[in-house]
Amino acid sequence: MRKLFFGFLLLCACNIHAQSNSQKPNVVFIISDQHKLEETGAYGSQRSITPNIDELAKTGVMFNNAYTPAPVCAPARASLVTGMYPYANGAIYHKAPVTMPNGKVKNLGSGYLRETGYHEGIVTLADVFKEQGYVSASPGKMHVHGELQKDVDEDHKEGNDMGFDEIGLRYYTYFPGGHYEDEVGEDTYMRYRQFKKYGKTYKGGSMHLNEEYVPTLVKNDEDNFDMVVARKSVEFINKRAEDGKNFFLHVGFEKPHAPFTTTQTYLDMHTPSEYQLPETYDDWYKKGKYPWVPNWVHSGIPKNLEKAQNVMAAYNACITEMDDMVGRVVNALKEKGLYDNTIIIYTTDHGEHLFEHGLRGKHNMYEDAVNVPFIVSYPKLFKGNTINNSIVSFIDLMPTLAELINGKTPETAQGVSLLDVLTKGEELKDRVVYSEFRGGDYKLLPGARNVPSRMMRKGDYKFVYTHGIIDQLYNIKTDPDELNNLIFDDNYKTIYQDMYFQTLAGWQFQEYSPIEVSLKKKKMKWEKSDAFKIYAIYYSASDNIKEARLILDNIAENSFEPKEKGYYWLVARPKLSKTSKFYGDDIPVAVENYSYTLPISDILKFD
Repeated sequence: MRKLFFGFLLLCACNIHAQSNSQKPNVVFIISDQHKLEETGAYGSQRSITPNIDELAKTGVMFNNAYTPAPVCAPARASLVTGMYPYANGAIYHKAPVTMPNGKVKNLGSGYLRETGYHEGIVTLADVFKEQGYVSASPGKMHVHGELQKDVDEDHKEGNDMGFDEIGLRYYTYFPGGHYEDEVGEDTYMRYRQFKKYGKTYKGGSMHLNEEYVPTLVKNDEDNFDMVVARKSVEFINKRAEDGKNFFLHVGFEKPHAPFTTTQTYLDMHTPSEYQLPETYDDWYKKGKYPWVPNWVHSGIPKNLEKAQNVMAAYNACITEMDDMVGRVVNALKEKGLYDNTIIIYTTDHGEHLFEHGLRGKHNMYEDAVNVPFIVSYPKLFKGNTINNSIVSFIDLMPTLAELINGKTPETAQGVSLLDVLTKGEELKDRVVYSEFRGGDYKLLPGARNVPSRMMRKGDYKFVYTHGIIDQLYNIKTDPDELNNLIFDDNYKTIYQDMYFQTLAGWQFQEYSPIEVSLKKKKMKWEKSDAFKIYAIYYSASDNIKEARLILDNIAENSFEPKEKGYYWLVARPKLSKTSKFYGDDIPVAVENYSYTLPISDILKFD
């Protein structure tokens, strides 16, 4: 009798625990690759076919001003996983430069070495869910420096699953045994990527952009990467429907990233002749190449309009394919009765120019590269068909989801919770977000590698700092195409100065160092450098850079005596001398000699 009684108590306890778990929401996070915001029906496109993403927008909250922390895959995705900007988590590169035993530098992709990834000890997004008892999986593209299979890195034989219970079907990331190729075989993988022997099937390498508007070489349509990712995602959902466990599912689709190839079914849904080039397609052709954009990103427009139209239509066909896979995942939730208790998020790692400004790809700070679609659907708690203009970042995802599942936000997280934004429709005021990039092949900086740039967005304004190159300041509201650089207008001098300071303050990372300033005997001192032409002092009563203000400009000396207790920074302006066709011979746009010193000091405390 006692056994029956205790058995009854145990059964009750299990039921209570199950009910408690079921009250917490599941989370399906869907991330595509290189999806241009304007090529989405929900964001106003008349030519894009995205019914499933559009439906998420109708049932959820759509953000107009969501920014990626980096306009390139790997750093952006590491920021999502860690809730930190690239400079802070350490995963700053798309391909990390590693000095080999022979002394040569080799750029390694993700999945090879732990030391090239995000810093050890950082709590990941999957860790947050694991601590709350969730089961997690991440089928598809991850592309995060720091993730490792077991026995790949000799110094980290145990590998790093980043907190996920189920991992696999990787793409780009070196992942022996758990790669897309392992799932479909080398032949299919090579056909999908148009690599090696298949890369020469079409003359001139035109399959990369699909200028000929032809279907994928993959024999079985369901073996294309996104189809396989959707299948694995649905399998995971089906398991959770059976065991009733709360889950976090990270779905990593690859399209519409190049090559712009998909099945004939999706190509047939688009008509290339209906596509027109954007208004800014010939901007750099008329003015000259942009000083702040890597040379190779000026990829050019196909020589005839028909091929350009094919590229745009093929890109959108890839989006439609990916959207169809989004539908498969969402429908699986509905079929298994899990939809009502599942938060669904759709976004992409960065944008795509698709000939805006005459550019292709990403790798710079124009809106087409950094402003991305971001939709959160959870009708149970969030009002549907809502548009929010708050400025937000991927780093906000971790604190938001942690709060939604009653979890703990790690101390390392740099974002803010968007729960009130989602539940109450509030808009964040005076929010500041950043994006970072490191690239090479700048025309005016020959030989410079991993040149850092950083974008700051606040209110209507965007500021862009590119090391060694002229600054940019735009009013995104009145100048959405970013054609009028306001640094030349004295009416915006204060905005320019303050955004310049806030973009640089506290931004430190590998290779680059701040200006050295000593604070002795109540005096700040520094050595003047030929690399800089203007020095200024910023002050704040606290160590919060948002509260800092300019107190002295155009300093002629190489010292300064603080008067008030608080925090000080020395700020400099690079000495530019090289000119370019873009601004003509009258305006210097780049430094003569590249330096690895950032034009700002560390924060200095004066007692």
